Amino acid sequence: MKNIYLLLTLVGVMLTSTFSDASAQRTPSDTISDHEYCDQHLTINVTQPCAHQGTTAPYKVGDYYNVNGKQGVVFEVWDNGLHGKIVSLDETSAKWDSRAEWSDSEQEYINGTKIGANNKRNGKANTDKVMQRGDSDQYPAFVWCRNKGADWYLPAKDELMTIYNNKSAINSTLAKYGAQLEDYWYWSSTEYEDYAPEFWAWLVSMGYGYTYYNGKYSYGYVRAVSAF
Repeated sequence: MKNIYLLLTLVGVMLTSTFSDASAQRTPSDTISDHEYCDQHLTINVTQPCAHQGTTAPYKVGDYYNVNGKQGVVFEVWDNGLHGKIVSLDETSAKWDSRAEWSDSEQEYINGTKIGANNKRNGKANTDKVMQRGDSDQYPAFVWCRNKGADWYLPAKDELMTIYNNKSAINSTLAKYGAQLEDYWYWSSTEYEDYAPEFWAWLVSMGYGYTYYNGKYSYGYVRAVSAF
């Protein structure tokens, strides 16, 4: 009995030492976010939420949204929060039209295409026009958004302005997942109708809320949007 007691005592000392060493290796930067408890398992520095942690209506601007794996941050609501729109947790940088370019030899822009994507409030209508084309693969910003699902799209000019106007609330939630809206120019799906829409489209600055048009051949930041 004495030998068994001695053995159990030694095991207890070893376990205590192991846990103490692990605790000592933790630093103040090893913070734990609000969404690190998945199936009661602790994970340090999680940057993505658990896919099964669903949310329910009503929603308000800035809320995290997760229904059937579709995730984002709410930037607009109606029907007392039962419906609205979300912006994606992630982003990319892409061209509006990969074929449009400036020709040094001709001293003009070439290979541009007028899509008729001129809706300033409904980016889904614009995106649908692009994706229904036989050459839709030539429009990287649109393709990236639609690859998230059939109901995701490149936001229209006014939708981007709504996102900018709610930037603080959105970034507060995005920060929990290691992301933020950058203070740079984001592509809208709205063509610039006033002059050569085959080459120009609208952007919105998330730094100052300015709107401006630029060549579709240029790279811009891209966030996807979806309604719920």
